[in-house]
Amino acid sequence: MEEKTILNRRYEILRTIGQGGMAEVFLAHDILLDREVAIKVLRDQFVADKALVEQFRREAKSAAKLKHPYIINVYDVVSEGDKEYIVMEYVEGITLKDYLQDNKLSVSAVLEIGVRLADALQHAHSKNIIHCDIKPQNILVDKNLNPRIADFGIAKMVSNQTIVYTSTVMGSVHYLSPEQATGRQVTASSDVYSLGVVLFEMLTGKVPFDGETAVAVAMMHAEKQVPPLSDYLADVPEGLQAILDKALAKNPADRYMNAGSLRRDLLDLKMRLFPFSSNDYMKEMTIAIPQNKNLSETEADGATVIMAPVRTKVEEINEEPIGEDEMARRRKKKKFKLGFNNFMILATIVVVLISVAANFIFGSSRAVVVVPNVVKMTVVEAQNLLEEKKFIVDLEEGFGEDVQPGTVMKQTPAAGEERKEGSKILLIVSKGAELKSVPEVRTMSLEKATRFIEHAGFEVGEVSRKYVRTEIIGTVLSQQPKGASKLPKGSKINLVINEGDKPVPNLVGKKVKEAEKLLKAAGLRLGEVRYVEDKPAKDTVVSTSPMAGQKIVEFEKVDLTVSDGEASKPKDVYVDFNLTVDKLVGYIDTYDKDKKKEAENIKKRNELYGNYLKKNKDRKYALQIYVVDDKGRDLVFSGKKKIGENVRKKTSIVGNARIKVYADGSLIEDKSL
Repeated sequence: MEEKTILNRRYEILRTIGQGGMAEVFLAHDILLDREVAIKVLRDQFVADKALVEQFRREAKSAAKLKHPYIINVYDVVSEGDKEYIVMEYVEGITLKDYLQDNKLSVSAVLEIGVRLADALQHAHSKNIIHCDIKPQNILVDKNLNPRIADFGIAKMVSNQTIVYTSTVMGSVHYLSPEQATGRQVTASSDVYSLGVVLFEMLTGKVPFDGETAVAVAMMHAEKQVPPLSDYLADVPEGLQAILDKALAKNPADRYMNAGSLRRDLLDLKMRLFPFSSNDYMKEMTIAIPQNKNLSETEADGATVIMAPVRTKVEEINEEPIGEDEMARRRKKKKFKLGFNNFMILATIVVVLISVAANFIFGSSRAVVVVPNVVKMTVVEAQNLLEEKKFIVDLEEGFGEDVQPGTVMKQTPAAGEERKEGSKILLIVSKGAELKSVPEVRTMSLEKATRFIEHAGFEVGEVSRKYVRTEIIGTVLSQQPKGASKLPKGSKINLVINEGDKPVPNLVGKKVKEAEKLLKAAGLRLGEVRYVEDKPAKDTVVSTSPMAGQKIVEFEKVDLTVSDGEASKPKDVYVDFNLTVDKLVGYIDTYDKDKKKEAENIKKRNELYGNYLKKNKDRKYALQIYVVDDKGRDLVFSGKKKIGENVRKKTSIVGNARIKVYADGSLIEDKSL
């Protein structure tokens, strides 16, 4: 007889129900409470990683605090010997992904499911828990299509360990927010974006972006616009596209700030489109859940690990043929049901009419009261005063730029108007200044940065100047506060511009000696003088670096390009550039006369380079490669490259030439070609 496995002297393992990249999942019987549970056990190779284990415990314990009807409950987090596992609620159902493969949902059903999922997310976000991996594979639906979200709090830890853009994460990458795809900070609105993708898929049966590789799909989330619903649906209800557009905004600042706001809009739309529908319609949508479903690796780290086969109404009905008598009985029952509904509608109308009549008869006897002024009072003070006057108070929140949060900004009716006792008074209460996301304006010109800042609802504050030779003159070196910070609308953003106070004089056409005198008079110095083949007379300046009009610091050098009197001839060359860590970090010279110290320096450099590469190996840098020659500056390449990738471009140059390479706006290479 096979020996039973019992964990923690309580959980009897019955069978394996899921295999995943990080965990194995079992169906177990809780001997103490006599119930079935799902147990997710961390694989042995991850148990050795102490940091990962600690995060596993911390995230799971955090998720255990969540109690919500649309979230899978976490019962326990256990460390037993060399095993780390989570005990979870065992729920019968299939994943939303599996359901969508064979079924199409009505708009009404999509809105109802969306409202419930958004409500679950809002509950988690209120506890400072972000899921980070919302997708249909992590959403379980029972036979009545009630949704349940799995792996709250655990998904963040799992995704941090496993999401390296390969084919193994294609299931997750289709639902990544742009900030997740580009390695930026994840917030509650990241879950909102992922839920927006799920809504899109429920409506259309397709994900908005698909590609051959995970990297390609991730970049689509960051750069491409989501296709409109009209590409897939013949009739898109008014208001639905606007909700999806806001949920799927690329910039988190333009997105729903939290799931509660999305839930409110979905619910409002549902009530407008389907005012007489009931949530009971979900119960009519029974689904057949397949027996003995094999779980994929992706599913085993998500919701399907807690699924079991369910015998549904559909299967029961299909067991036996239905006779004519039975069909007649069901038609009769249906007619009775419709008659009862009509009776309830009629009864409701009668009640409303009685209420109106009663209000007309008895309302005339209510006293007329002058509405007091409660603007600038705290909401508690205002509510107490109005209720003393026997008014009913309704509250709404709004942004108030200069109004203390919790203070009444506006009231309707206004102070001094007369209303009967029992009338409603609407108070608009300040929730503080509207917080907006600060735009990233580094490397922009001052003019462009000003436009971006003002368009985002902010103002340009103090503009100071600092000269850095390796950066582009006239561009923003730094900003305070930094990009993506949250500030009240109208706040000031301080900028530091790469500029000095000495403008470079126009020296083109001047002789070298005359140019040197003009530079000295301007408080500047003569730098490198390069002779090139050109038509102007010998020793005539044909260009300067920096160019005329640009401002640099006092005594800074200005390089001259001077004609040698000969006509220049263009020639073809190849520009070769390989993006390496030393170019991004800066080359570190390890040479030392003491060979022991040199070895230590090499070790430190390799460690620094290695850590940088590990952290940024999947990052794509925006590269611009310029060739500067006697005819000016020419952009020969603009695109995104990862560390280790090469660029080779053919171009034509005149005279001496230099190559200048910028990565994400910063100069990383400047050398002769």
